[in-house]
Amino acid sequence: MTGTRTHRIPLADAVIGVREYHAPSSGPSIVFLPALGVPIGYYEPLFQAWARHVIGVEWRGMPESRVGDLRRARFGYSDLIRGDLPAAVQLARALGAPDVALVGHSLGGQIALLAAAGGTVRPAAVVAIATGTSAPLHLPAHRRWQRRLGVAVVGGVSRAAGHWPGHLLRFGGRQPRSMMRDWAYEARHGRYHLAGDPTDYEAALSGSRVPSLLLALDGDRLIPPAAVAHLARRVGGPVEQITVPATASGGFDHFTWARRSPRAIIEPVETWLKQASGPVAQGGGQPAA
Repeated sequence: MTGTRTHRIPLADAVIGVREYHAPSSGPSIVFLPALGVPIGYYEPLFQAWARHVIGVEWRGMPESRVGDLRRARFGYSDLIRGDLPAAVQLARALGAPDVALVGHSLGGQIALLAAAGGTVRPAAVVAIATGTSAPLHLPAHRRWQRRLGVAVVGGVSRAAGHWPGHLLRFGGRQPRSMMRDWAYEARHGRYHLAGDPTDYEAALSGSRVPSLLLALDGDRLIPPAAVAHLARRVGGPVEQITVPATASGGFDHFTWARRSPRAIIEPVETWLKQASGPVAQGGGQPAA
């Protein structure tokens, strides 16, 4: 396969766009899930540098997975876990993936962990990058009130406007109120309770047996290593947490690592995949043309 291909996945209430990079090989394909409000195209340097078959999923409501009026939309985490992600994994297998590893950034890592724990997908492994609790439990006392105030602002604006105008407020992109309700619950309580979903995801996480890596980034002020550790403690085994040390130019930003330092993240993920999943995870050679 040469270049990048775009696929459309029709669902009952949405059409999901995905980007495919490289060709399937002997190791598991990567199904990549982005952060809240980040378009899949932002990760292009990461996907081009990653010598694996990669399926990049665009969350509904973003440019390649457009919905109608976001102010009237009612989707949340459960729709991603039960609809978007299983459809993307099914597509990866249809395209020839021998198996899949879920790799998610921030919100994408949360969705990957919850879906694998809840059994809506059955990956070989899960990697969560810069993924942890948004609750202020881990923060120094002088910063906790700032986080609590930020969470309250998200809730108040979402209720008043009927949606979250994150494209104007520089956080999370434009999202339906229902999506931010799930985000805000975890940010207040440090645990998951998804509106309209009967699954006890905290119990599912603790009982998960999917090999999982939670990768913290040194210098990440939004989700520091302590926030990653809070989530890692709630995930069943086998689970490992690694902190990627700062580069010579300094610590990592929560977002820009994907464009500025992709190989600094790819290398520890590849090393862990080979150790965690055995021969099935071998890969990482040069991309097929």
